Parts: sequence; structure tokens; C-alpha cells
Amino acid sequence: MGIDIEKGSPNSTEQPRYAIVVLDENGNEILKAEDVTRSRLIRLAWEYQIDVLATDNIYELGSNDKDVISFLALLPENLEVIQVNVKNGMFFDLREVAKEYGIEVQGKPTPARTAYIVATLAMKRAGTKIKFVENRTKIIISKGRRSGPGGMSSNRYKRHLRGLVLRVFKKVKEELDKHNFDYDVVVRRTKAGMEGAMFIVYAPRESLFGIIKKMSGHDVNLEIKALYKDKIEFVDSKKSSQRPIIVGLDPGLEVGISVLDMYGNPLLLTTKRGVDRESIIELILEKGVPAIIATDVNPVPDTVKKIGGMLKARLHIPERSLSIEEKQVILNEFSTKYGLHISDTHIRDSLAAAIVAYRDVERKLRQAEGLIERFGIDMDRNNVFRCVINGTTIAECIENEIERKLFVPQKTETTKREVKPLSNEKLAEENTSLKHELLRQRRTISSLLYEKEMLERRIDEIKRLYNADLDKDRRIEALKNIIDQKNKEIVKLREEILSYTERISKLELALESVINGNSLIVRGNSNGLEVKDFRLFFNEWEINPDLTIYIGRDFALVDHSLPKDLRILMKEREANNELNEDKLKRILDEYRSNRTRRVA
Repeated sequence: MGIDIEKGSPNSTEQPRYAIVVLDENGNEILKAEDVTRSRLIRLAWEYQIDVLATDNIYELGSNDKDVISFLALLPENLEVIQVNVKNGMFFDLREVAKEYGIEVQGKPTPARTAYIVATLAMKRAGTKIKFVENRTKIIISKGRRSGPGGMSSNRYKRHLRGLVLRVFKKVKEELDKHNFDYDVVVRRTKAGMEGAMFIVYAPRESLFGIIKKMSGHDVNLEIKALYKDKIEFVDSKKSSQRPIIVGLDPGLEVGISVLDMYGNPLLLTTKRGVDRESIIELILEKGVPAIIATDVNPVPDTVKKIGGMLKARLHIPERSLSIEEKQVILNEFSTKYGLHISDTHIRDSLAAAIVAYRDVERKLRQAEGLIERFGIDMDRNNVFRCVINGTTIAECIENEIERKLFVPQKTETTKREVKPLSNEKLAEENTSLKHELLRQRRTISSLLYEKEMLERRIDEIKRLYNADLDKDRRIEALKNIIDQKNKEIVKLREEILSYTERISKLELALESVINGNSLIVRGNSNGLEVKDFRLFFNEWEINPDLTIYIGRDFALVDHSLPKDLRILMKEREANNELNEDKLKRILDEYRSNRTRRVA
């Protein structure tokens, strides 16, 4: 799909309209449309499954990098964006580029004609690809919903949620390891367990299809996001410094990065939250080529080891982890020298590691520099410094650099093609636009700095209040647990008291009957009655406890008339074999009723 803006502008209140042309793989025109809105452009891109979007100005899609990337993120995955009039970081007139590829353009082309030209040039591999999607994917595991305040049930629910988060974390890690993905992982833990986790997978989003699936539920969420850049980048125009540097790293959810040059001067002191290895490396390479990657702890963290391997830099690991006091002493001297105030703990740790590493090689670097000045030979000091840091002797490093100077490559004839630059009128427009943008950005920065200061103060205040509330909640939770335990003990004691009260009542009744001579003591086998383990038997019948006064383990107290009444019942049963169970039950009920009246 080739596009060109027709009217309106991303910078104005009038929404832009585009002319678009879609070509098939053979270069045949299959769609031509004008007055196309941004939403329709996105729909057509999905409908025709566009592989390449071609333009002569990427900022026709948005007023700044963020707007452009937000727009491009809505287009089909794997779509390439090409600006056809950019080569080796330089902008050229579209007509000159078209002429170079055999496309004749008479006068200023219409937007529809421009859309066709840029689409055709993209098919001919003209221009430069624009990179806005990282070759990385973020997997975020989190609890589905907050667990608010509560008692024992709330604590059980919190443990349940953390268990689910841990289970999903282990499943994702198992799948990534099984398919040999390279990844970093940051885990958020508390004393109570795992609260969440974030994987940075060094592979495009589509490579995870069918392996890791999204989850969205009440208990656990799993999000999968393709990582987008925060600025437009032309693939062939990225440049970085080649000077050797010393880098101190403090990895974690918040990564501290400190960069020093070969004289110990600070080039970068920053903290980045939630960044992956490649983002850290890109940030470092903007300042130079790392000769040393340093850490303040021993053993060395896995992330530092991986970054050192990827950058082929020497690792500097202290014999033992630096204490907070040691790091503070190092930083106080450094801060005084450079007039810095360092309050961020991550910068403190990374900077202390970098300074210690620099001090270990400083003497050799200065000796090498002194020899270079004494010899008076024009040579690249950076190459010598890098060589010395890698462990080679100073003499060998200087000889290697002299050998490199002795080698003179043969000159080859090259033909230069004069490229006509952009018109002065267009350059003036761009210059004016950039000046306005610069002023706007400066105002924004000033406003953001003030807002940052106010937010930091607010955060400190909230932290103080939060810690006080947290201590209060902990004390309340502890008291609730004590109260719950005491309540359980009270219920148990009440049940025991009730049981003892019932036994006392029975014993009092039994004692009264013995004193009054109204009871018969049954022990062993007496009058046909027998006691076995708190149970009373008359021949083969088991007597209901309600018919007795008291039953112990091996004795019982019964009414004097009970043996006589039971023998009568036995005779009636023998006399009338047809006496069924219902009749017997009725007779026993009558006996109980008569006995109750007698007792009363």
C-alpha cells in the first residue's frame, strides 16, 4: 500500500485524508481510493492483508513519534513500513528517487500519483525500512483482582491467589524453557509469596502463538504484549560512539545504569524501570563500547553476566559484595569531585561498581597515556585503552596500534553520484517546524520537571502514611487472630462445662436415690441385669439408659421395680409369641411414663 496525504494534517484540527494505492505481488493495481480517513486506512490494510506500507513522509501519519507508533500499532502484524526517499540517513526528493529507478515524473504529482509512485518504489526495494516494533515480547502475570481487608477467610483467599500466580509462572517458564526461548524474568515477591511476574522474551510476538496463551479471569491475568519503540528509527541510520566505557549495573525491576569514560568522568547515571537486556544494551551503546561491565555483588547476577557476554566485555566482580557503608564512602568522594547529589539507591549501587572497576585499571590507563604522549605518535588512544583493559601489556598494546598505523590500505576509485538535496523552500519549512517543536518540547520538559518534583514529595508523604497504616493493619490483624483463638477456646470450655453440668445433675439424682433407698445397685450380674461398659442388659435385651437412674462403666443404679417389670414383660412375651415389635415398644413407653410419674 502506497499512501500520500491529500488534505488536512496530523498537526491541525482538521483530520487528515489520504490517497492510497494497493498493488499485488506483480505490481498490478488492485485498489485506488481518495479521501480516505485514518480509520478506513487501517480497515483496508487488514482487509487486503498489506505486507508493506510505503510513504515519502512517515510524519504524515502522526504529529510526533509517539502518535506515529500508536497508529502503526493498529496495523497488521509483520507489516513493514518503508520511507522510499530515505537512504543512509539522508532525505532525497521523491522525483529524484523515482528517476533513479526508471519512473518518469512530470511536474508535481497528485496525491494519488504519489501513492502509486511510493508503492512502486517500495516493490523495487527503494528507501529505508522504519523500525517501530522491538524483536521482543513482554509476558505479564498478575493477580486478577485485589484482595481487600478481611479476617481469616481473606488471608486464605490471598494465599490462594498467590498460589495461582506461582502455578501460572511455573507453567510459562516451563514452556519457554521447553521451546528454548531466551528471556529475562523479574518476580515481584512479598513475605507472603509471589504477587506477580514479568517475562521479557527475546523473540517476536508471533513466535509465541500456540505456546503461551492469554488469560483474563477473576483470579489471575496473563497479558502478552509486543514491545514498541518510543521513537521512530530508520534501520540503516543508527550510529553509536566507539569510545571505550566502563559500565556499572544494578539489575532488578528497577535497573541502575552508570557509565564512566576512560578518565572516570560520568557519562550516564540513570535508573530504568521494567526494561529488558536489549533496551539496556541500546542505552549503553549510545555512550560507547563497553570495555568493562561491573557489579557491586558477588556472586555476579545472571542479567549482568548475560549482558557482559552479549557485549563481549570483561566482567568486574568484587571479591565480596560491597557494603552500604563502603559504597557511601566511594560516592561521597565522587559526588564532591563532580558536584553531584545521588539519592537513588540503584544509581548508588551501579555507580559504586563502576568506580571500583575504574580504580582497578586507572593506573595502567594513565601509564599507557603517558607512553603515548612521550612517543609523539598519532595513534588511537581508545584502541590502546581497550587493549590494556583486556589484560595485554601496555607495550604490546602500543606496538599493536603502531602496527595498525603502518598498514596503509590501497585506494580504490569510487564514483560519486550527485544527489539533488531537498528544495530550500521545503528545508525552511522543516526548519521552522523543528524550531517550534523544540520550544514546545522545552516547555514540556520544564513542566514535567516541576511535576516530577511535586510527585516525588507526594510519594514520600504517601510512603510515610502508608507505612503507618500498614503497621496499624498488621497490629489489628494480629489482635483479630488472638481474638479468634480465644473465641475458639471459650466455645470449647462452654461445651466441657455443659457436659460436666449434665453429669453432675445425674450424679446428684443418683446420690439422692441411694440416700432415700429408692434405687437398686446393679454390679456384675444381679437379678438378671448385667452392666458392660456403660451399657445395661437384661438377658439378651439392652435396656435404654432413660429407664435407669445412672449407668457407670461396671455398675448401675435402677429403680427397685425395674427387674420385676422386666420379668413380667419377658413372661408376656413368652406367653404370646405373636407379640410384635410395635406392641413391645408401646409397653415400654407405658412403663417409662409410669416411672416418670413415680419419680415426680
